[in-house]
Amino acid sequence: MALGSILITILGLSLLIFVHEAGHFLAARLAGVRVEVFSIGFGNRLCGFVWRGTDFRLSAVPFGGYVMVAGQDPGDHRYPPEQSLHGKGPGQRALFWCGGVMMNLLLALIVFPLVFHAGVPFTAPVVGAVQFGGAAWEAGIEAGERVRRVGEHEVLSFENLQMRVALGGARPTTLLLVGHDGAERTVEVTPHWNRERGLFDLGIDPPARDEPPFLRLDGSGPAAAAGLQDGDLLLAVDGLSTVGPTLREAMQRLDEAKTRDVLLSVRSGDAELEVRVRAELQAEPSAPLLGLYPLPRRVVGLRTGDAAVAALGLRRGDVLLAVDGRAFTGGDLAAALAAGASSPTVECTVARDGGTTILRAAIPDRVAFASAVALGDDGSLLLLPQADGAAAAAGLRAGDRLLRVDGELVRDFKVLRKLVQRAGDQPLRLTLARARGAAASIDPERHDLVLDDTVELDITPRRAPMHSLGFTPLGRELNEVVRGDSVLDSIRLGVACSFDMVKQIYLTLKRLVTGEVGTNNLGGIIRMGTVSYQAAQRGQAWFWYLLAMLSVNLAIVNLLPIPVLDGGHLLFVAIEKVKGSPVSSRIHGYSQIVGLVFVLMLVLFVTYNDILWLL
Repeated sequence: MALGSILITILGLSLLIFVHEAGHFLAARLAGVRVEVFSIGFGNRLCGFVWRGTDFRLSAVPFGGYVMVAGQDPGDHRYPPEQSLHGKGPGQRALFWCGGVMMNLLLALIVFPLVFHAGVPFTAPVVGAVQFGGAAWEAGIEAGERVRRVGEHEVLSFENLQMRVALGGARPTTLLLVGHDGAERTVEVTPHWNRERGLFDLGIDPPARDEPPFLRLDGSGPAAAAGLQDGDLLLAVDGLSTVGPTLREAMQRLDEAKTRDVLLSVRSGDAELEVRVRAELQAEPSAPLLGLYPLPRRVVGLRTGDAAVAALGLRRGDVLLAVDGRAFTGGDLAAALAAGASSPTVECTVARDGGTTILRAAIPDRVAFASAVALGDDGSLLLLPQADGAAAAAGLRAGDRLLRVDGELVRDFKVLRKLVQRAGDQPLRLTLARARGAAASIDPERHDLVLDDTVELDITPRRAPMHSLGFTPLGRELNEVVRGDSVLDSIRLGVACSFDMVKQIYLTLKRLVTGEVGTNNLGGIIRMGTVSYQAAQRGQAWFWYLLAMLSVNLAIVNLLPIPVLDGGHLLFVAIEKVKGSPVSSRIHGYSQIVGLVFVLMLVLFVTYNDILWLL
């Protein structure tokens, strides 16, 4: 797979670079500039021929190519001015530097209509699982609904849907949805920031086919010993079908299967079998764990259409300090509300906008209200121990705040995880802030819990035993082929897709600057190789569609005003046009060095991103 990924990437990018340089070649010919070399590949010349003063050659390194023209360097005076690039006017030089960009855009305008005429397989723009507390959950969007439009833009695929939402940032956007019964409805949704992905999203998963998952066997484990094979379809677990509403419960049965048999119904070839499989204990236990979680207190999601939420006035971003007068330290809102079930009035004390606010409302159905509120980590380092974990056994209480570990100040939960991994099986001394009494009170000045006692606990991380059934159930995404109804419709889709890509690249660059798209989304050759390989696996049409997208990307990136890129040269031409004289050779030379260093640093950065992405 790795070799195939590399070869496909090299071939695809070589084609794009070759097309780009062919544009420079044609532009140079049109401007009357002497073209010394047109090379396919880089490095030493292997073979070729000379025609009209140009050495058309095949070079040793088969990656892209290059064009060498007379007078490309302002200090090159080997040929008469009429044959040199620096001897031409600003308009002709601008044409030369635009040649590669125009050819890449032309390639996209040709390829997009062709692939849409043949049909391109996309992941269907259908809502898969809806994540609790996410933007789609807040707006009441249901699994299985199809997204027809995002704002005024038609949606062709799930990937297109994600891109549209991400580039919209935190702004409310309108989705046109089609339900299971074919009825259309419009929903306004405000995307949430996804810290891990570094962009705004709806909190939905890709759609899965409504069919049984297939098995991916993990070596010679219990599943293989029972006679199961790679690719067998998992029909049921303990009689629970893996298709339809019982899927989640069936998968939960697999997760819970440790020391007991599970009855699997599978289809192997044309035969349907029932096989009992018992999970076996793995040689390697889990990583060392303290059994701790951040105490969820911040409101990260609200069902905005819920009447109780509206009546209470709870907002996303509020930090829940107390419920019905009792400090909220258990992490379970439903349990906290149930403790005061005798009263119809719910009272919540929240930290909001640097102050403390008390919210009250009559809410008869407390359980329903709890299900309309999603809580998450507020970054306060308040802890919630796992019932059977090492921290609970050592005496850590829910609502304790972590201060130090082995004397080292801890500022976030990620640091705690690193320290635990570093300690391995050695005990750690945790310094904690704790309420003196049985329950914490609210500090009106600090707008948080009063934790006025300090305790130290020695906790030894535990390694939990790991069990495996010897297989992983995998579902297949729901794909659809997008095809133009006619040649004209294919051209319309292709042209719209080309211009849409230009707009998306512009918005991506803009959102990177404003921080609405994280820099971890920038990828390089490794990520392109993986995506190219996956594209080839999905068929020729999808691979050519990806190449057309990359061609537009290459065109736009080359237009950036960075020295050594086409856009940098166009910037110097524009400066010359304004000031009436060329930029000095000294400034031009230094700028090329700066531009080259910037590009190399960018390559290193995106390669680092790619490595993290693989891990």
